[in-house]
Amino acid sequence: MSSDRTLVVERHGAVATLRINRPSVHNALNARVLAELDSALTQLRSDGVRALVVTGTGVRAFSAGADLDELAGLSAERAYEVLCVGQAVLSRLERSPVPVIAAVNGLALGGGFELVLACTFAVMAEHAEFGLPESGLGLIPGYGGTQRLARRVGQPVAAYTMLTGERIKAERAYALGLTPVRPVAADQLQSAALGLAQQIVLRGPNAVRAILLALRHGADVPLEAGLALESALAGLATGSTEATEGISAFKARRAADFNTPE
Repeated sequence: MSSDRTLVVERHGAVATLRINRPSVHNALNARVLAELDSALTQLRSDGVRALVVTGTGVRAFSAGADLDELAGLSAERAYEVLCVGQAVLSRLERSPVPVIAAVNGLALGGGFELVLACTFAVMAEHAEFGLPESGLGLIPGYGGTQRLARRVGQPVAAYTMLTGERIKAERAYALGLTPVRPVAADQLQSAALGLAQQIVLRGPNAVRAILLALRHGADVPLEAGLALESALAGLATGSTEATEGISAFKARRAADFNTPE
């Protein structure tokens, strides 16, 4: 896709990279970025993509947040409508049937941090920083930050982050469990994120989808219901042609050849 787009899509086999391309405003999320992100998710779902990497252009910012020029002066009713659109796009990203890896190349503030929280997990450059500074502007997070951050790190840390506006540096984010991946040097970030995506692509695509489904639905239901869902999905996986290939490859000590998901 053309580099004049506010979201640049690049393919690497079964992996697609979505790069926010507004470096002059620190990759702020405006209506056009969100619309292009939503459109890309629709297109890539039918294009055989098995993993996504989301990042920003440049080394300064992943995304500094929602575009305040678009929000300033809106009535409460109109702001509600705009924010609901942003929430819907990020929720759709969170529900992606394939893993979404955030490659955090710098500042991830406000809506940018909320975008990271909607991804499956993140890989961070060593200089990356996270924050939800909205309260300093008389605002609150509106793209899911009040809900997803607390679920990741607990209410006290989420409250402190939002009420003080203090930024979370990369090492601290790793220590808090915001990501399972240690920070990497800036010049290694994209290769690290793509490497992890390619590692996932080699695994059974239907199994990957089922794991994501079990994780997402299981988090919102009692344990017994989550276990029931797991059993159903595990049974389907065990009886699948994908499992037949995977077990055969394991026994033969060869790489499994997984075709397009059923």
